[in-house]
Amino acid sequence: MSEYDNISEEDEDLDIEAKWVGRLTGKTQIDSAQLLIETDDIERTNFLSIYGEKDKKGNRKHYLLLISEIWNDLQGMRANIKVIGDRPPRPFEIGAKVYLATKEQIIGLLGINNPPETSISFGNLLGYDFEVNLRVEDLGRIFITGKSGSGKSYTMGILCEEFLKKGIPIVILDRHGEYGSLKISGDENAGESEFIDKIIEFSDLNINKGADIDIEYLFSLTEKDIVAPNLCSIVNLRGIPLEAQETIAGKLLDKLYSASTSRKIPPFYLFLDEAHLFAGKKRTKTCDVVKLFSQEGRKFGANLVIGTQRPQLLDTTIRAQAGTWIVHNLTDIRDINITISSAEDLSNENKSDVNGLDKGECILSGEAASGVPLFVKVRKRSTKHGGMGFNALDFLPKQTIEELQKRKSRILGNTSEEELEAGKELFQDLLGPKSDREYLSIISQLKVRVKELEKEVNALKERYNNLESGKGIISSDVPVDERIKELKTDVQVWMEKYRALKERTESGELVIGDDQAINQTIERLEGYVKDLENQIEQIKQAKSEALKLAEKSIAELKKGKKNKK
Repeated sequence: MSEYDNISEEDEDLDIEAKWVGRLTGKTQIDSAQLLIETDDIERTNFLSIYGEKDKKGNRKHYLLLISEIWNDLQGMRANIKVIGDRPPRPFEIGAKVYLATKEQIIGLLGINNPPETSISFGNLLGYDFEVNLRVEDLGRIFITGKSGSGKSYTMGILCEEFLKKGIPIVILDRHGEYGSLKISGDENAGESEFIDKIIEFSDLNINKGADIDIEYLFSLTEKDIVAPNLCSIVNLRGIPLEAQETIAGKLLDKLYSASTSRKIPPFYLFLDEAHLFAGKKRTKTCDVVKLFSQEGRKFGANLVIGTQRPQLLDTTIRAQAGTWIVHNLTDIRDINITISSAEDLSNENKSDVNGLDKGECILSGEAASGVPLFVKVRKRSTKHGGMGFNALDFLPKQTIEELQKRKSRILGNTSEEELEAGKELFQDLLGPKSDREYLSIISQLKVRVKELEKEVNALKERYNNLESGKGIISSDVPVDERIKELKTDVQVWMEKYRALKERTESGELVIGDDQAINQTIERLEGYVKDLENQIEQIKQAKSEALKLAEKSIAELKKGKKNKK
């Protein structure tokens, strides 16, 4: 009898409710095979089993498999399948029956049925009705990516909820003012969430009235005021110019990292959404400290959750340090390729999977997934999912708001007047120089600069394409193609910064008018614009030098050809 005998659903000695889905066909190996599907009840995300003969104790050996590719042709529905977990000692028999794996088999291999006190409830395995509970100690550095609207920020909110339930300290750098929604229950009839007493939100109270403490006092407080058990500190940067946001983030992270290495604060998680704007490929002080978090932070308890919709723009070192990857839908081919090449356990077979994920679905891989990519439907949040400029005051009862004001007084009451003033002065210095330049004019000028830069890069690329097609080949010791990629990346970074500013205008976050708070924001922008202009000029200079180098190489190549003749 073959080890992979043809077990039917009627076999009396098959001690499970196994549903037959098809047979093996074509070439089989010990780690992969091809399946001819003979049922309508199978999907890309299904786990499968092949059974062998009984052992001495009367138990059947089974092998678990995943579908790596599925298609339809003249022979019918077929799929490539690969073994996960233990492999058989020899290739499967052609014609062996394949079954849907049972819940017990799947959970036993994936290790996703962990006790609630040591794990986070992440969602359901896609296509199944059982939960994915991941052990906290396996998460490591977490990298979350997905295009806008795919569910990336929602997933970050899920992780925040789970860490808050465990009492794990978290710090959130919130660019758009959306994580204040953690204070509000997802149940419209409940009002405040179970976490409201654990959250302190720092922000410009003139712009974000639902925050707790004015952000100008952020550096008046000690590290222990920001990172403590059962505490979530939200640093709401909405309304602050992007360049100043980056500076503030760098200063705060440096402070927290130093405190963690000296064990002044307990282990915590830092949440950094839109991380490519804080830690892009251009080296900055902020980028350097985020690198420290990603490379060295874990051993000191400074853990990192990175979120970005543009993984190609993120610093390569930071991206490479991720332990657990949570991938939502991506459509940009470069973002997909970079994600596939960077994420542990993902391969080219998963490219179409990443592109085909629906909102709220993700692929989870890496340290937390036991070596097998998990297709997951993220669970529903218990708190409200907020958008840009979320105002908790719209949802909280008056009594709760009064209690939050008292808490603010208690926190600041432990700090001397001298410390408060020193912190305010430091914060104002981080905002940079001021100006009366009109905001809409800044947007217009920045847009023109970006367009000019794009044209120059396209012209440079066209020149090289013409050269390669008929006028010679650039010497291999001048990596022009790589330089062009870098320049294109620079353009994308500037476009992201421009879009960030433009979004703030279109959303009504900043409108030219008589409002004092808006005018104060406008005044901060001249230094920001000057810095942008200086950096753009540096990029133009770098392109000019690259062009000169390429032309020199071309001339040397032509000279070499003439000498050969």
